[in-house]
Amino acid sequence: MDDHFTNLYPQLIKERSMLNKVQDFLTKQDQWTREKIKYYKNDPFWKHAGYVMAQLDGLFVGATKRAILEGTKPITLFQIQFLNAIGDLLDLIPSLSPTKNSSLKFFKRWDMGHCSALIKVLPGFENIFFAHSSWYTYAAMLRIYKHWDFNIVDKDTSSSRLSFSSYPGFLESLDDFYLLSSGLVLLQTTNSVYNKTLLQHVVPQSLLAWQRVRVANMMANNGKQWAEVFSKYNSGTYNNQYMVLDLKKVNLNRSLDEGTLYIVEQIPTYVEYSEQTAILRRGYWPSYNIPFHEKVYNWSGYPILVKKLGLDYSYDLAPRAKIFRRDQGKVTDMESMKYIMRYNNYKEDPYSKGDPCNTICCREDLNSHSPSPGGCYDTKVIIGPDAQALKGFHYNC
Repeated sequence: MDDHFTNLYPQLIKERSMLNKVQDFLTKQDQWTREKIKYYKNDPFWKHAGYVMAQLDGLFVGATKRAILEGTKPITLFQIQFLNAIGDLLDLIPSLSPTKNSSLKFFKRWDMGHCSALIKVLPGFENIFFAHSSWYTYAAMLRIYKHWDFNIVDKDTSSSRLSFSSYPGFLESLDDFYLLSSGLVLLQTTNSVYNKTLLQHVVPQSLLAWQRVRVANMMANNGKQWAEVFSKYNSGTYNNQYMVLDLKKVNLNRSLDEGTLYIVEQIPTYVEYSEQTAILRRGYWPSYNIPFHEKVYNWSGYPILVKKLGLDYSYDLAPRAKIFRRDQGKVTDMESMKYIMRYNNYKEDPYSKGDPCNTICCREDLNSHSPSPGGCYDTKVIIGPDAQALKGFHYNC
């Protein structure tokens, strides 16, 4: 945990003044959360939020005792809060920064934790595949794949077992990539909020995205329930597109029933979700860091980017949208699914236009103009039946 904190801290905190602001925000947010848990102790939502915070406290106590036994410097509570809030910090830090000149702010794609995801069904519904390729700074390459089984006896708990990609000290995935014992699968890619005005609505009297994901994962038994739980107390940080796939609705060789796929997108002050199984029945659902829902897309500032920078920021004609549309039909088995999710042929693919990040698996370190140590560093691929057993294929660079 200490090594992971040491690696990531300088990637996010550039000035002492920002550290003070982040510490103040996380302290207030933690206090607000604990007050709500105590006051609404019989409310199912807050009871499950309490489970998450109890695990956070347990991690801190355990790490402290281990450090004492080993005679090393113990990790602080703030360091654990910082690690678990890494995704939220990607939006929190800009929200705490003074606005300069324009209400639009541009970020490097890999620096904002962007990813690629794909859900693919074969033409006769013979099988379903889903996969996620993580993009972030290469400083984040300390990875752990975790399997948890909690002895929670609660009538409002739908999933007490989960399997997910993660990092040292994290109580969440960050990617997000979860297999849940409820039969739900959760994938996610990040949507940037270029409209800085929206970020002014970020306040500590809210639940961070990582906390709401954990609560929704525990409580929800279907995609709509997941969206409803996740939407509560929106922090407006770590603004993502979540794909909630309900494997209980998948009948191989027969049908994808209504409710198989829900798409959930968040921005400050607003969460939108919709049932999108009809699109999946046509063969695939791609996700590539551009909002699907029109209101989320517009409010986030993407139309202005299209006017300024071109159609690479449009939902239908972004480079990865075109690559997925062209190549998803070639997916017929696990190997071809792995191939598309590791795909990067930026020198020859016309849709990449010579940019090593205009493709499924970004390599910003190969950028000939301004290389940076970040990009796509792992891929997780699951075939439908394996998900029920909480297992899959994980490939690291």
